Amino acid sequence: MAECLVYNAPMHAPLHFSRPLVVGSVSSLSAWQAACAAGQLPCDVVELRADGLAAATDWAALATHTCCRPVLVTVRHESEGGMRPMAAEERMHIAHTLLPLASALDWEIAMLDAARPLLAEAHAAGVPVIASAHDFEKTPAPEYMISLERQARAMGADVVKFAFRLHCAEDMLAGVEVLRQATGPIAVMGMGPLGAVSRLLYAQHGACLVYGYLGNTPTAPGQWAAALCRRALDAMAL
Repeated sequence: MAECLVYNAPMHAPLHFSRPLVVGSVSSLSAWQAACAAGQLPCDVVELRADGLAAATDWAALATHTCCRPVLVTVRHESEGGMRPMAAEERMHIAHTLLPLASALDWEIAMLDAARPLLAEAHAAGVPVIASAHDFEKTPAPEYMISLERQARAMGADVVKFAFRLHCAEDMLAGVEVLRQATGPIAVMGMGPLGAVSRLLYAQHGACLVYGYLGNTPTAPGQWAAALCRRALDAMAL
């Protein structure tokens, strides 16, 4: 398993970690404003779920905000858990406008090809791309996820992320196998009732990002509060 890397945004010094990073996700303007006002946060990275914000948001003004942690910008597509429907042009515009804020950008593996200009712009700005895939119904076969991981890296992904629904304890082994065969930094997480425990298991097996939430609203089923994630990983010496 390759060492986990989180790159730097222009406003941050380079960050290199060999331990799992806790991502605190926010999906409302009030939670984002609270994160920006905080002097410290119980996470290593803040994920701004721009798909959770209103269409009328002043994205250019938002891009000038500062946070005490590196910011992962996510503009999730509705088909993979996005909080509101958006045309492709709107998603691209939001991502482009928020790039100056970003320490990393999340984009779906299924839509990487159509986003090549955006990915090139991100890389030119020193912003790595997290390529993600989500299945809210089932746990995909390990072979399928491993194939997607190779495909995503060939299209320029710096980190690959899989999130999937767990139905039984045996499903968790699929994620362990994907982590074992990964060719670079990778995040794997389960969703549903078994999601919380799976995130700790996968962190033990090399997942480089562990997602929780800031504020009061989870952004995915089975998510812990970011503070709980950090305490659990610290207790496990991860």
